[in-house]
Amino acid sequence: MAFVFLFVGRTKEGFVKEGIEKYAGLLKHYVPVDVREIKGASGGEPQALVEAEADSILGRLAGTDYVVAFDERGREYGSVEFAGELSGLIESGRNVVFVAGGPFGLSERVRQRADRVLSLSKLTFTHEMARVIVLEQVYRAMTIIKGRTYHH
Repeated sequence: MAFVFLFVGRTKEGFVKEGIEKYAGLLKHYVPVDVREIKGASGGEPQALVEAEADSILGRLAGTDYVVAFDERGREYGSVEFAGELSGLIESGRNVVFVAGGPFGLSERVRQRADRVLSLSKLTFTHEMARVIVLEQVYRAMTIIKGRTYHH
């Protein structure tokens, strides 16, 4: 059982890299963590790029993975509710793969493969900022599950 984070595109902003490293490092105290960047597609229409990225994402998923995709059309959770959901997944023993798309989002094929589609907020974030938010929220959920004082 591990948490795998699949992010489309290279993280360019230094402060975002620092945030990813910080929360991935904190998460490793609770569960094995693997952060992977998938090369983003370039040089075409946005929908064609999203579909090319979908091929890369789907090719990295195992049939037994529990996939959580982040998309603006997904369901919004509160932190405590998200922690409850995550707790059940941990008990299942399956790898949980968190997928965040590139600048143009995720393909419908990725959303259909996902076991759960979540929205981070009604606000819009850059795809790089979303990475830090995803990691921080997963870390927050783990502290809630473990009864730590991080979440107030």
